Amino acid sequence: MMNFDQKTPIYLQLATHIREAILAGDLPEGEAIPSVRQLSVEQSLNPQTVLNATQLLIQEGLLEKRRGLGYFVLPGAQQQLQEDDLERFKQELLPALVEQAQRLGLSASDLIKLVQSAYRKGGQA
Repeated sequence: MMNFDQKTPIYLQLATHIREAILAGDLPEGEAIPSVRQLSVEQSLNPQTVLNATQLLIQEGLLEKRRGLGYFVLPGAQQQLQEDDLERFKQELLPALVEQAQRLGLSASDLIKLVQSAYRKGGQA
């Protein structure tokens, strides 16, 4: 069961959870996601909350509804999410990392060495 925070609407948190499952390959392209009823019961959510999350993902081009069959992950959804994450990384995370490194007095080569070291350790600094 997911742990929902109090700051973000639950349907947005559920949509993020589904996006992450698609990105990780846990919900493969062409496969059905759990039904609205199943998600509602598993997560102790109102079915309308689940529907709101699935509608958002349909609007984003990640899911499609097949009448009488449920919701399915669209082909290309995983790649779309990877591209979106890469763009967000380049636009938000990378500039913040560089800014923090500069505040700490690190040179570009020092930062590169730190990143390479963290990469070798699987992301753990």
